[in-house]
Amino acid sequence: MTSDSSWAHVPGNPVITLLYMTESRVGAGKMKRTRVLLADDDLHMRIRLNTLLRPDFEVVDAVSDGHSLVEAAFKLHPDVIVTDISMPKMNGIEAVRTIRCVLPDIKFIFLTMHDANGYRREARSVGAAAYVLKSAIREELGEAIHHAIEGAA
Repeated sequence: MTSDSSWAHVPGNPVITLLYMTESRVGAGKMKRTRVLLADDDLHMRIRLNTLLRPDFEVVDAVSDGHSLVEAAFKLHPDVIVTDISMPKMNGIEAVRTIRCVLPDIKFIFLTMHDANGYRREARSVGAAAYVLKSAIREELGEAIHHAIEGAA
């Protein structure tokens, strides 16, 4: 197993750049890390998510709006996308609809502060693997990502 230093720019703030270690797991019998793309319009939430997830997952990017999410997904082909519903330029539901048409194997997890049934129905209608409230990310998000990937196997 080797380690590489990688720079992850946090979009929305050109000053904040996070240095993190990624592990390459190459070879027989070794698992690759799940590649996760994050989308949330709140810079502090993107940093929090990145910090929370990077020990267990490869965070490939963190974007701030729906258009950027679509572009990043088409470019990076992540295994899982964790996205907020309410974002500028294009909301998370519409971004997922667009991405799913081209990349149907990506798993989607909606992360939101909205606990309304209407949002849950919309998330299910576009094929969400999970719907996690922002107030429960520490307890539920990692597990939701693992379940989404295991469900794909």
